Amino acid sequence: MDRIFGTPEEPLFNDKYTAVTADILQEWLISLASINTKTITCPLEQGLFKSGEYAEFVFNSCDLFKMAPEAKYLALEIFDRFMVQHIKDLYSHVMQSESKHYQADWKSLLDRIKNQLKLRAVSCCQIASKLTSHYHIISASKARRFLRDHCGHRYAAEGILQSELRVLKTLNYNVTMPSTLTYIETLLEILGHNNREAEVKVYHAVSMQVLTVVYISYSEVYKRLFEVTVRSTPNKDRNKYMAVRADKMLLAVSVIVSSVYIADQHLSDKITEELSTITHIPCDDIVDLTSVIVQLILEGNK
Repeated sequence: MDRIFGTPEEPLFNDKYTAVTADILQEWLISLASINTKTITCPLEQGLFKSGEYAEFVFNSCDLFKMAPEAKYLALEIFDRFMVQHIKDLYSHVMQSESKHYQADWKSLLDRIKNQLKLRAVSCCQIASKLTSHYHIISASKARRFLRDHCGHRYAAEGILQSELRVLKTLNYNVTMPSTLTYIETLLEILGHNNREAEVKVYHAVSMQVLTVVYISYSEVYKRLFEVTVRSTPNKDRNKYMAVRADKMLLAVSVIVSSVYIADQHLSDKITEELSTITHIPCDDIVDLTSVIVQLILEGNK
């Protein structure tokens, strides 16, 4: 029976009442591609803090806070970017201090960074909650209770606020970068617009599960990808390695194809070609990363 009250489960793909036009979809894709190109050009050391235990802690925290999926992945992106820049800033400060005890000073700072990891991660969750919702935000009091009850850390409300401000200042308030899920949902909308038979709602549900697995195994995913594609190790061509890790468009496409393979293996080649046409990413590149992702998922299910 059709639902009379309430709204359908989001996101809505190619809805006949709310779907945007092809021109707007094209503008969205161009905008995302432009942002992605800038990220690839200056990849820094991104990805170091969105893998393994870091990803698990952020995801589990967001689940306990009952945050939307977009906020969850955005929080991880913010945390990764903040930690990389935060450590670089502190290291530069120590090196420029001309202290005779810079090694001891740096070790002391590293210990402080480790002790504050969970606080910083929760601050990133707070920021992500405010960027994605007008009423499901994580207040300072909520963050304080969470850190006390689930992490065993006691912070004053002022400390919670100062940590959130530290994240914002370190990133120069540039916290609105699209997450990989944004790329995935935009590509699925375009895919559904071009191919009305594509089960984009199913692919989206599977994609979120696949993306979670990818982030938890992030370092291993790209280590394997690099070994497969260049028959070498990441350290021998670090710039190229970091650029590929920073490519959200490639990751989004590969996650979707992996999800299609899981949902209906017979359609994966067709969807790969369609997404290659949409993004101009070579099919071989998509297949390489997709193969690594699917292999890791299969190994995890044994």
